Amino acid sequence: REDIKNQFPDATEEQITAILNINGDDVKAWKDKIPKKADFEELTRKAAEYDKLQEADLTDAEKIQKALQDAESAKTDYAKKSNRLDAEKILVAAGLTEEDYKDLIDGIISDDAEKTKSMATGLATMVTKQKEAAIQKTKEELMDGTPAPSGGSGGAEEKSEDVKFAEEVAGTFSASEEASKSVFEIY
Repeated sequence: REDIKNQFPDATEEQITAILNINGDDVKAWKDKIPKKADFEELTRKAAEYDKLQEADLTDAEKIQKALQDAESAKTDYAKKSNRLDAEKILVAAGLTEEDYKDLIDGIISDDAEKTKSMATGLATMVTKQKEAAIQKTKEELMDGTPAPSGGSGGAEEKSEDVKFAEEVAGTFSASEEASKSVFEIY
């Protein structure tokens, strides 16, 4: 009552009693909602047991789930490493060195063996075709830039005058049949 009078100096006795009754009713309502100490201790004990059981189940389930995830991860890693070896084998067989394919190999490796082999074969085929085209182009450029050998007819012996005349006459004979008949008729 004194605390209320200090807070509200103009309050009447009836008002102070009403405030205390309201406060008392609120306190009583809250007290009724709170379980008895024995009931509270029983509920607390049961809740703790339930939490332990639930935690034990979840921990086992989590352990199993983690073991399954680890096994799947190891399986995927093994498949990728195996597929990497297969891809490297294909690329090396195509004449590529590790230096040639080191930046591309990770892009063609997957956990699917057929897909990896297909990608490696495609890459090897493409690079091989490009190498062959580059070699052919280089050969053509070298041949175009090579001058004709000097000093005669490329190593053949010089023809004598009579051989040149015979070839000229033979060329005339083969040029037309009538001309060849007339030459033979003269002799």
